[in-house]
Amino acid sequence: MRSLNAHRSPLVPFVALLLLFGSCPAAVGAEAWPSKPVRMVIPFPPGQTSSDVFGRAMAEQLRKDLGQPIVVDNRPGAGGVVGAHLVAKSVPDGYTLLLAAAGTITISPSIYGKKMPFDPQTDLAPVSLFALVPYMLVVPPSVPAKSVSEFIKFAKDQPGTLNFVSSGNGTTPHLCGEWFKRQAKLDITHVPYKGGAIATIDLLAGRAHLYCAGGPSTVGFLQSGKLRAIGMTSAKRSPLFPDVPTLGEQGIAGLDSINSWVGIFAPAGTPRPVIDRLHREIARIMEGPEMRKLITEQAAEPMALTPAQFAARIKSETAYWANVVKVTGATID
Repeated sequence: MRSLNAHRSPLVPFVALLLLFGSCPAAVGAEAWPSKPVRMVIPFPPGQTSSDVFGRAMAEQLRKDLGQPIVVDNRPGAGGVVGAHLVAKSVPDGYTLLLAAAGTITISPSIYGKKMPFDPQTDLAPVSLFALVPYMLVVPPSVPAKSVSEFIKFAKDQPGTLNFVSSGNGTTPHLCGEWFKRQAKLDITHVPYKGGAIATIDLLAGRAHLYCAGGPSTVGFLQSGKLRAIGMTSAKRSPLFPDVPTLGEQGIAGLDSINSWVGIFAPAGTPRPVIDRLHREIARIMEGPEMRKLITEQAAEPMALTPAQFAARIKSETAYWANVVKVTGATID
């Protein structure tokens, strides 16, 4: 009796293989990834900002580990929304990544409302948060205040004449400034810039009076005495600036959890094995001394959240900032 296998078409094994590989394209694609240069979009101008400093350093580390160039592409505008939107609508093949700061992902949806061109929680895939950036209130030498209380008195003595700057509408510095303005009951004007480096230039020149800044944009100027920090917005003092008290220590409530972070995203739909490999590489990099040293020297905290941990943090922070936007009435106008 002839075996039933004798009647099977020679195409059957071939078709079976097609079905097998067709059902898991992510696994196949991830084996060869990356086979060409990867673009990392940084949605802020090049310069001394946490996004650019940490992003370029991470790009170099990933280049060494992945064996392909990581091409940094600065796409500033709208507090990071322009560059993030570019990535969100890119082909999800692992060859376009986003280096984002917290404000773009967790604040912009509330402050831009219906004008927000994408949803960070559905259109982007979190890969890893790798640096937590505490914020501090910074003033130029032309402002005589050496503490928060002195700045409040200085501002109240001349209502409507001072300003606070930010790296753009919807960024952490913007909302931090708005929250401080509300808590201290100040009449000061918000002036948005297209990045922290540009805002810092006007601060140094005395054209700006207050900046709620992340570490990299101001650390060097603080250490040289060209700028002065009057308070940390974190719950504890910075090891790099132990003499700068927190705002809570100075009697200003509600500002002890304002910080930012820097992390990597991919377009939603990027193959899971690519996401997982990227996270593994970032976690390994963050165990090494080079990136940890760079981050701590910029008054930030190195870490490596998993994609799931990162997604949970984004969800929680988005709700927190939605309340801050509602309470302060912050707008993009």
